[in-house]
Parts: sequence; structure tokens; C-alpha cells
Amino acid sequence: MTSQTPPDISLKALFKLAGPILVANIAVILSGTIDTVMAGQLGKDHLAALGLALPATLLVYLALTGVLQSLSPIAGHHFGAKDFTKVGEEVQQNLYLGVGLALIGMPILMYTPFWIDLGGASGDVADMAATYLFWTGLTLPFCLWGRTFVAVNSAINRPRLTMWVSVGMLALKAPLNALFMYGYFGLPAMGGAGIGVSFAVINVLGFVCYWAIWQFDKPIRAFHAEHLSGPRWDLLKEQLRVGIPIGLTTFFEVSSFALMAIFVSRLGAEFISAHQVVSNITSMLYQIPLSMGIACSVLVSQCLGARWPSLSRIVMIRSVITTCLISSCSVILLYIFRGPLVNFYTPDQEVAHVAVSLLLAGCIYHVFDAMQCVSGFALRGYRVTKLPMIIYGIFLWGLGLGGGYYFGFYGGILGGPLGVYGFWGATAFALTVTGLVVFGMALWISAQRAKDDPHSAEEVAQVKAAATLL
Repeated sequence: MTSQTPPDISLKALFKLAGPILVANIAVILSGTIDTVMAGQLGKDHLAALGLALPATLLVYLALTGVLQSLSPIAGHHFGAKDFTKVGEEVQQNLYLGVGLALIGMPILMYTPFWIDLGGASGDVADMAATYLFWTGLTLPFCLWGRTFVAVNSAINRPRLTMWVSVGMLALKAPLNALFMYGYFGLPAMGGAGIGVSFAVINVLGFVCYWAIWQFDKPIRAFHAEHLSGPRWDLLKEQLRVGIPIGLTTFFEVSSFALMAIFVSRLGAEFISAHQVVSNITSMLYQIPLSMGIACSVLVSQCLGARWPSLSRIVMIRSVITTCLISSCSVILLYIFRGPLVNFYTPDQEVAHVAVSLLLAGCIYHVFDAMQCVSGFALRGYRVTKLPMIIYGIFLWGLGLGGGYYFGFYGGILGGPLGVYGFWGATAFALTVTGLVVFGMALWISAQRAKDDPHSAEEVAQVKAAATLL
């Protein structure tokens, strides 16, 4: 295969990809913000039910969608190589893969006694959480299929499609929440459980929009497969090879927070409510490095597909540095405005006091979290996913979740138990270590791949010089 025209590796190209992804991701987080605020206004029990059910849903949902995310670097490679119809072939197989993953995830989510017992919930909190989980489990296939199109839209430089669908889903969130929570038009008032029904309805509608765009948008037709085919093991095998470690990595990352939320729920409604508030705020900040990471992964895979591995290294380093600078500014603003931010979420001063304290941990680890995020996504662009999976498992589960459990409920060496502060302190330490290790690995992998670049140093320098910062 001969090399192709090198992709644009300028910061402008990076921001052009990351911008719409950021808007789409913020729309998702704002949806969670709406959930948190609306549940909080109904009382601690409703917020506590959300604090239990939402992390459980995200734990299963994001772990499974992580497997499907293998489509992004694979399709990005085909895009860089100008093999456009192969993108459509991969999309078909990814949809088949989504069916199999849904069959795994649905019974896990819908077996609600497991999650209720794990969180130690009872009474109204348990009932509302169980209803929430039933509805999100029921519509899991549509959630997964929607992520297939999110992945391919980024890979083919069409992230704006995802952005507009996500914004539309956000616009429906508050009205549908109110419809099911308060029982308008003769529907039963479901309280916090109604948020789960809203989540289900919106994700079904989102999938319908993504499917219609893929089928009928003219520019996308160039990426359709030449014909419809059944499951192909040769393609599914590669998606699973890349995707299973991504799914497990996502599981370790998400579960370190989701299981922490479930364990914190044992401490009482006040602490799980504060945890939910802080999780939502820090998740909002995380969307910037997440968006930059996805964009970095796409550009890395496109550079590799076009056979310019030296450029992929430049993209990776530039993305990490830029993201860390932005994240540093974010931390400063978070520290200054942490009080007003928390008061926006909840009028309960006991909850607010705990949340403000926990935000300090978020300030400590955010820059390193940004570092690991972009570096980890760059490694996905290189299709290096197994070793990062092990790293995330050891540090986020071993140091973060395991350490948090010890210091939260025991912690004798520090005069514990430290409660919720033990969980967040251990998580901050684990993410800091993870950021440094994963970034070091990304530097090494990118240097090794750059050695195989068929272009001369002068050619690479010319492309780099032509790719102006803005």
C-alpha cells in the first residue's frame, strides 16, 4: 500500500474535531445535570435513588459501548487509507456486535435485586432505583446501536452529526423528565424513577435519528458497504480484539466511580447526594479532555491509515500538552467557584458542605486525569489496548476503588474510617499515578511506530511546518 496525502495535524484540525464532540458530550452531561437538579428538588430520597441507579446503568452501558468503540480507530484507519466502502462494512459488523452485547447487558441491568442489595438501599429509594434500572435495561440495544453511529461519525470527520442529535436529545430531557416524574397527562407520578423512563425514550429516539442520517445523508453514502452482509468473523474478530480491552478499560474507569457511588450510598442519603453532585461537576470538566482524546484517537488512526506514523506522534504530544493547559485553567476556575456551583445543585446545606470539601479532590487529580484520558485514546488509535487495560485495572481498581474501600470503611493507619473522603482521596491518588504511567506508555509506543515511517525526516518536517497551529 502506498502512502496517502497526510491528514491535517494542526491544532485547528484537532479543535475542529473536538469542538462538536465536546458539545455532544456536554449535552450528555447536561442531561445528567438536569436529572440531578430535578431529583434534588424532590428530596434526598429521589436524589439517592438516582445516585444508585445512574452509576449502575452507566457501569454496564459504558463498558459495553467501550467494546463497540473499536469501530472508531478501525474506521479511521480505513478513512485515512481512502478505503471508504470498508467503513460501511465495519459499521454493519459493529451493529451485529451490539446485538450480542445487548443480550449480555440487559439481564444484568434488569436483575435489580443485585444492585439494590449492593447499594444497601431500602424503601422508596430501592423501589425508584429498581424501576429506573428496569427501563434502562429494556432499551439497552438502542443505546448501543446509537453508539455505533457516534463512533463512525467521528472516524469520518462528521462529528457535527452527533452534536446535533445530542443537542436534540438534551432539548427533550427536561420535558420528558417532568412528564414521567410528575405524572402529566394522566400518567402516574413516578418521582426519581421517571428519569429512567425518560432516559429510555430519549435513547430510542436518538438511535432512530442516527440510523436515518446514515441511510439518507448524501455525503455519507460514499461510506456505505457495497452490499448487505451477515456477520463476518474476520471483521468481528478484529473489532473484538481491539474492543474487548477497551470495554474492560472503560469498565475499570467507570466502575471505580460507579461502585464508589454504590458503596458511598451505604453512608446515608446526605453523603451519596453530595457524591452525586460532585460527580456531575467533575464529569462536566472531564468532557474537555474526553473530547480532545477522541479527536486525538481519530487523527492518530487516520495518520496511520495514510502511512504517516511520525505525524501520529506529533498529534499525540500536541493533544496532551494542549489538553493539560486547558485543564489547568479549568481547575483554577473550579477552585474559585466551587461554593456557588454546589449551591446551584442543592439547597441542603449539609449536602453542600460535604460536596464543597469533596471538590478539592477533583481539583487535585483533574490535570492528571486529562493526561491519562488523551494518552489512553491515542493508544486506541494505535490499536494498543491490552496493556492499558491492565494498567487501568491495577491502578483504578487496586489503588482507587480498593484503597477507597479500605480508607472509607476502615483506614486505621490514618485514624479512619474516613467515609466519603477516603474514597475520593484514594481516587485522586490513583488517577494521578495512572496519568503519568499511561502518558509514558503513549510516548514510547508512538516513538516505536514512528521508526517505521516510510517518509524521510525532511518530508515529515515539511508536513509539520505546513500544519500551522491555527
